[in-house]
Amino acid sequence: MTGRCLKSITADSLTGAVFALEGMRNAVVLLNGPMGCRFYHSTTSRFLMTRPLLKLPAGQDGTREPVDYNTLNDWFFRQERVPCTCLDGYDYVYGTKEKVREALTFIRDSVDLDLLAIVNSPGACLIGDDLKETARSVLGGTRTVMVESPGLSSTFEEGWSRAATALLEQTGTALWRERMPEKRKGKRVNLLGLSVWQRYFEGDLAELKRLFALCGAEVTAALCADCSVEELARMPEADLNVVLDPAAGTEAARYLERVCGTPFAVFPGFPVGFSATERMFEELGKLLGTSCEALLEESGRARALAWYKIEQVYATSGKPRGVTFFVGGSAAQKRAYESFLTKYLGMEPSDPERAELVFGDANLISELMLKNRRFCGIEISLPGMGYIDLVPKTHMGIRGALFLIEQVLNGLMSRLQDE
Repeated sequence: MTGRCLKSITADSLTGAVFALEGMRNAVVLLNGPMGCRFYHSTTSRFLMTRPLLKLPAGQDGTREPVDYNTLNDWFFRQERVPCTCLDGYDYVYGTKEKVREALTFIRDSVDLDLLAIVNSPGACLIGDDLKETARSVLGGTRTVMVESPGLSSTFEEGWSRAATALLEQTGTALWRERMPEKRKGKRVNLLGLSVWQRYFEGDLAELKRLFALCGAEVTAALCADCSVEELARMPEADLNVVLDPAAGTEAARYLERVCGTPFAVFPGFPVGFSATERMFEELGKLLGTSCEALLEESGRARALAWYKIEQVYATSGKPRGVTFFVGGSAAQKRAYESFLTKYLGMEPSDPERAELVFGDANLISELMLKNRRFCGIEISLPGMGYIDLVPKTHMGIRGALFLIEQVLNGLMSRLQDE
């Protein structure tokens, strides 16, 4: 987070690398590091809304039963995601190969997976073990990706970028070498920079796919956002790579342009709000040769509904105009949310200590609550506060604008009732 920030737990490049690869469907990410580096990531992964259950290796009759997590005592410690090699002082002196080999053997025999990723912790990356060969000898033909270093003291977006690019270099290139997909009829795009770390990523992805379809285009793959190995193999089919977060997705876009010849378009922030969504799809329409007329018509109807509800609240309270807010998140998130809240709702940016509405993760919101602050917290990133979602939600696109306005208005009304 930037600006006058609280000294809170924030996601760094290690978290970015882990959750980039956690965004691959039917994948297991082995963290090569001490237990202290694992707990935050394993616990936070439980906030992901609908992660596919891990499956046991197929039996003789071909059936694949869900894994009983109570049996995952070794390396997983009965948690669903991010097993760990639990390095100690001995390993830092004599190397990590044997622990990695044991962990990989357990995973191979216990879980049916399409992709295995190994991410070195910042300390483990200084040891210099050749873990690629270790993985090859244990896993055989299983697709693997190795992140030698997640980056030292760098941002979540830099770690995400490093891991996503490594995935393309080590796994994507091998898939394309086996069979480079051919361009097919119809307009297709890949999405880069959308992360499972975003609070409503599943709803965000569904809304973006819906809007692209409304404009006559199809999303081939959303890299590291519920992306399967098969979708990864089809990425060269796309006519355009759409970078939603410049800091996270640009390097992967450059790699795809260099290897696959696919051009890319970079947008400064996520399509949060009506104007940002309309501008993005109008620009993409020019690049792809598609029409966004149906999207603009739907956006117009949504604007009318939003105005009616906002006007009702404004008539009785004078809000949301002038309400102070703070956005804690990535540069792309801050740019997107701040633009919508200031230009459309007339709200005013502030620091977290004085803001009436705070947009961030559970760590930021909880710390402010412990200071007995009176404000409304709205989650935009993981970890979450524990709210259980059964229906996917979104802050992106047309439906996302309506839901975000709904949260803002209800948050303000709840504060008025407390006063």
